[in-house]
Amino acid sequence: MRLVLPDVRHGHANVHAHENDAGEQRRQLLGNRDPTGYLKVTAKLTTKATATGSDTDAAFKAKVKTAIAVGGDTCENDVTIDAFAKSSNSAVVDATVRYPVDATVASKEAAIHKAVALMTKAMYMPNWVLPEQAHDASNTGAVVLDLASNTTQVTCPGAKTYAEAAASVTAKDYAGARAALNHIALCNYQTGSSALGTSSMADVCNLLGFSNRKLSNPDVKLSELYYKRSLQIKPNHVAANGYLGELYVQTNKPALAREVLDDLKAMCPPPAGCDSLTYLRDAMAAAKMEEGAHVRKLNWDQCFNLACSPLNLEKGDKIEFKYSASHDVVKVADKAAFDACAAGTTVGSSSQGAAGFVLDLNSVGTEHYVCGQGSHCANGQKIEVKVHERTYAAAPSSGGSAPCYSASCDSPAPAKPAPAKAGAAIAKPAFAALLATLAAALVS
Repeated sequence: MRLVLPDVRHGHANVHAHENDAGEQRRQLLGNRDPTGYLKVTAKLTTKATATGSDTDAAFKAKVKTAIAVGGDTCENDVTIDAFAKSSNSAVVDATVRYPVDATVASKEAAIHKAVALMTKAMYMPNWVLPEQAHDASNTGAVVLDLASNTTQVTCPGAKTYAEAAASVTAKDYAGARAALNHIALCNYQTGSSALGTSSMADVCNLLGFSNRKLSNPDVKLSELYYKRSLQIKPNHVAANGYLGELYVQTNKPALAREVLDDLKAMCPPPAGCDSLTYLRDAMAAAKMEEGAHVRKLNWDQCFNLACSPLNLEKGDKIEFKYSASHDVVKVADKAAFDACAAGTTVGSSSQGAAGFVLDLNSVGTEHYVCGQGSHCANGQKIEVKVHERTYAAAPSSGGSAPCYSASCDSPAPAKPAPAKAGAAIAKPAFAALLATLAAALVS
């Protein structure tokens, strides 16, 4: 799935509005009190030398400072550019962001929340904290966190474990869950824990995305950030994919929702499917978003040793075979012919592979395809395709905004016009059990 960046452009008007909002947040948290300390994040951002364009060094640094303030959800007065170095290959900016903290729990939670989001952006999606002219897929970022615990009283580990945070999600205490999960993530950043790149952290980011999306005032940008970070760590994280798809439905991004849907169809093939796939299909149907044809892309050159077989799809789906000129696609009569690499009918010639040979699956049943070139079939370049009846046939609803069909939603999903497949709906006790199972395997 493509990880598309949100629109982080900011003109002067938006920058001023952000400064006003950030300043107001600070006044609300601290009032007339002076901070007792600052939670500090130091970031090193590396981009291409051409990112500066025609700007002077001073002008480019000013743009970076503004972008970091916006991406870090703070005032520019709390951002300092510590160093800037430019070579023929790169431009490197060192910056420090200070988040003020006083004795109140609210100020600590706000600082931790913003620091975790900033570190996640800077380390894994640095374009989120760079000016638009510097955006490039090759950009990198590194961060160092200073808790200044003697003055901020922010310490590690956090007060709650992952299991307790997950329980807060189940109880619909999304603000409490977010605070606990932020503290867990903060401490992982502080220690440079190996958990930063493990499935444990993927689960933390997934629930951070979910909690931010389920707040009474949802933060959809942060929700997207954390779902994407979860998927960077674990691309086949089914729940994160499903929730990200729902987010795209709720923010009216049908093309991105369909991308996620295709990913889930590959992860949850028929006949079993999975709950996340069902929920996303429900949400798309309610929003009158067409699913479109599911095209499974297959690198036929890499399908030796039965690496691509079997393949489970639904009636109406398609397979796109991509291959070099030394291969073709031959349909054989049955399983016996498949096993024996018998002759069959060429359906995709050797000249069609570069553009992609598309096979339409219009009938339920099992079909068998092999490569007819040389000894390729004998070496396992063949595939058994099991075509199932479509398991989902819900018609679009009467319209309106897409409800949330995920577990622990605030309102139930509307009744489906077609019978649900067995096990499609996940009960809240089952979801709680799932969270408990995940929590048992995780280190807080």
